[in-house]
Amino acid sequence: MKLVQTELLFEAKQNMLTPEGSESLHNEALTDIANVIIVAISGGAWAAMDEYGKGSLMDMSNPSLQDYINSGLWNSARGSDPTIRSRQRGSYTNIFGEQVESRSNVAGIDLEQKGGKFSPQPPSHAIQTAMRWMKSGRMQNAIRLTIATFPFGSFIVTDKK
Repeated sequence: MKLVQTELLFEAKQNMLTPEGSESLHNEALTDIANVIIVAISGGAWAAMDEYGKGSLMDMSNPSLQDYINSGLWNSARGSDPTIRSRQRGSYTNIFGEQVESRSNVAGIDLEQKGGKFSPQPPSHAIQTAMRWMKSGRMQNAIRLTIATFPFGSFIVTDKK
């Protein structure tokens, strides 16, 4: 399962569109719940923005988007429009949890037209693609190989009668 997790991480990292998104991804601890081994990968804000895009090109079907919009981190000047817009002058918390200052006098100006760090970005869907690849046979092949080659007999204890 650790091998499968490492392959999943590598595949997702390779298909990210940004180095920040790729570097944000990491393996989670293996867990065993109700005799089921669970492996996971996760990432921070960079990975989320890479996976689902940002600005006017973002994938609005992101299952966590509504929570983000309702969290207070979302720029209220955007309304429900994903276009990157200016904020009212003042202090706010950005997506990374950092306190930053807006120096704009007018909220709601379309900043995507400026380009650079304000450019919209399409979604990579790198994690979703890696998961589909794993589910389409790679995970089953890894389990089959383990069953075929692991010396289970060395770990089975029987009563001698």
